[in-house]
Amino acid sequence: MKSKHLVPYSFALVLLAHVGGLAAVLYAPEQTAPIVIEPPTIQGVIVAREPIKKPEKPIEPPPPPPPPPPEKPISKPKIPLPKAPPSERAVTQEPEPVATPAQDTEKPAEPTPAPVIPPQADASQLNNPAPVYPQTSRKLKEEGVVLLEILVTADGTLGEMRLKKSSGHSRLDDAAQKAVRNWHFVPAKRGGEAIDYWYELPIEFSLNR
Repeated sequence: MKSKHLVPYSFALVLLAHVGGLAAVLYAPEQTAPIVIEPPTIQGVIVAREPIKKPEKPIEPPPPPPPPPPEKPISKPKIPLPKAPPSERAVTQEPEPVATPAQDTEKPAEPTPAPVIPPQADASQLNNPAPVYPQTSRKLKEEGVVLLEILVTADGTLGEMRLKKSSGHSRLDDAAQKAVRNWHFVPAKRGGEAIDYWYELPIEFSLNR
């Protein structure tokens, strides 16, 4: 009785084992093949370097041929000329030039002009009156120097008069010109001769004098 019950049981175990093995095969996760990465291969090409060309030397032209030697002139035979008689030879001779003395072309030096002695207005024999100091200028304490430019003629009189520089005060300028109009002068001289001459005459107005 016991053997009859054990046979179906063992058969069921065997069947379950086959079914489990088949299920394990069917439902087992697929194994993917590993990816193999191959490194790229580098292939080099050897290129030969071009040879360095040396610069060619310029071709020098051949030297020119030497010039031919100059031909020697053929000397002609000299034919002696007939000698002239002594009388004819004396006539044909040219007279030698006579050396003339060199003339002095330098011009005589011009005489230097005599120095000029300027005129004088302060000589004792002239008795020229001094300019009158204006009273208003004294009260206002006006001072200064009047510079006149005058022409003294050869006879010692006043020819022309100009105011070259003012004293800064018109009253003093007028007083100086008024006084000089009546003055007499010793004329300028050149080599002892009286001449007309322009010269400057300063007139000072000072309260301390």
